[in-house]
Amino acid sequence: MKKTFKLSVLCIAMLGLTACSDDDTDTSGLENQIEQLEAQNAELNTKNTELTAANDSLVEDNANLVTKADELQTKAVGYISTFAHQCAEEGVNFDYIDPNAPADEEPLVAAFASAMASDDCMSCHNYEGSDPANVPHGDYGTCSNCHDNPHDETPPVDPGDPQDPTFPQPEPDDTLVDGKTGASGSFYYGTGSFLNADYLAQRLNGSIYNYEWKEVSDGSGAKTLKTACGLQNREYMADMFPNDGKEYQLSAIKNQMGAKLVTTVNKFTDDETAEMVETPNVAIFGYGMKLEDDGNYYVSMSIGKNNTCYNAVTEGETRLAYYEYSPMLSAKFERNMGARILGTIDYERTALKGFDWVTEVPGLGAGEDFTPSDVDWTKVGACSLVIKVDGIIPLG
Repeated sequence: MKKTFKLSVLCIAMLGLTACSDDDTDTSGLENQIEQLEAQNAELNTKNTELTAANDSLVEDNANLVTKADELQTKAVGYISTFAHQCAEEGVNFDYIDPNAPADEEPLVAAFASAMASDDCMSCHNYEGSDPANVPHGDYGTCSNCHDNPHDETPPVDPGDPQDPTFPQPEPDDTLVDGKTGASGSFYYGTGSFLNADYLAQRLNGSIYNYEWKEVSDGSGAKTLKTACGLQNREYMADMFPNDGKEYQLSAIKNQMGAKLVTTVNKFTDDETAEMVETPNVAIFGYGMKLEDDGNYYVSMSIGKNNTCYNAVTEGETRLAYYEYSPMLSAKFERNMGARILGTIDYERTALKGFDWVTEVPGLGAGEDFTPSDVDWTKVGACSLVIKVDGIIPLG
């Protein structure tokens, strides 16, 4: 028993001495690994520092780019000045078309073309009086009761040179003052005058077409810019969409290109001196002019009983002026254009009507060929005047 124990102790001692030898305490490999890891960690720390610096720089650059983008967007919005520009911002692209472009360049607006081909005058013309239910000048029936259709369905023809006179011209003279022909010295506006009757009629009867935003509340319009950009005839709208949350529709309008003046003479007896007094009477009406089958040019208008009607019928003549003014042009003869018209009343074509503007006064209707002395003015409420053109002379 004792021998066995001694042998076991001896074996354990020898085993302990063998296991704890100097060869088993070598840690050089582990130290190398630690050094490599420390080197890698230092390298990673360096790269991390570099990446952090680069990231900070990129963050700063991104902030600068965002600021510049906001500034450019603000600047871009400042350049948006048309409806087409607005729609482009919404991703809806189209080109603006001038509704007044010549027919051989761009077609006229479809709404206008269809309206001109029909007899529905109210599709283009409206009344803005106190009682819009009675249009255009009260309950006088259809427009054709008072107005001729000014829209010729035949294709337009070239009227020729505006300065090629249709009528004989008064001879200009610096000393000449001629009330009969209207000549008064030299004609400064000769090159800006429409002396060709066909050309004058085309300008005088012509119109300017345009679109405007009209506020509505019946669901027929658009409340948002996106919806407005999809409206029919959008390409003819120049003005920006209000975009104020209200509902708007594209409204087609048509206006005459120039001012039309009618001048007559007021004649009355002065209450104090009992002498006959004459004063000028100037009015603006929307008259038209056309060539009739008899080869003469006539101006026609339907107006209420007023000084112009009374003077024209009583005196038998009137002077008219058609005037176009272009304030953006520098040359005076280009800025001021038009013509003066010398005319006499055609009593056979003229009709004087009652206060309903429809019923002709007996004996004073079209085709009656009445005289001023035949007129009882207490029965007259409106006048459909027809003036024969005797001459077309320059402005001024």
